[in-house]
Amino acid sequence: MLEEYPKEVTLKDGFSCTLRPMVCDDQEALYRFFVSLPEEDRRYLRDDPTDRRLVQKWCRELNYNKVLPILAEHEGSILANATLHRQTFGWGKHVGEIRITIAAEVRQRGLGSQMVEELSDLAVRGDLDKLCARIVASQSEVIKVFEKNGFTQVAILKNFVKDVYLGEYQDIAVLVKDLSQTEG
Repeated sequence: MLEEYPKEVTLKDGFSCTLRPMVCDDQEALYRFFVSLPEEDRRYLRDDPTDRRLVQKWCRELNYNKVLPILAEHEGSILANATLHRQTFGWGKHVGEIRITIAAEVRQRGLGSQMVEELSDLAVRGDLDKLCARIVASQSEVIKVFEKNGFTQVAILKNFVKDVYLGEYQDIAVLVKDLSQTEG
């Protein structure tokens, strides 16, 4: 499934970058990527990637069957981190969850859509039937990217997440993509 990587992609403005799976040696570059994100971007992440030990753990304990991280990079710098999370057993084994973080300097250029499409393709090839994404509801531009890529908003969870810096609650939009209607 990963034999096609690394691969070059060209964004809508002609900028190109490389997509590839994360490897153990990406620890320092991944840490630099996350600490370079504005505080506003880190507010609703599920983990604190500014904790170097956490990033070390992610790199040390890579298991592509549970979490498949795909990085976008250019000239040695990480521009995006996209992860496909899956259960390996149980009632949710057919559902994957995707999470995507994009560097501010490459937003609005199509990289988010490219990453959503990339993870969707990997999910289909990994025999998943559905994909889920949970997005802070006020991030309407992010929601549009997912909808443009075949996701449908199925629920709003009111006051579901709390801003780790300000303590304010936000709604979460739950989006789902049915992969059984996607060509594999």
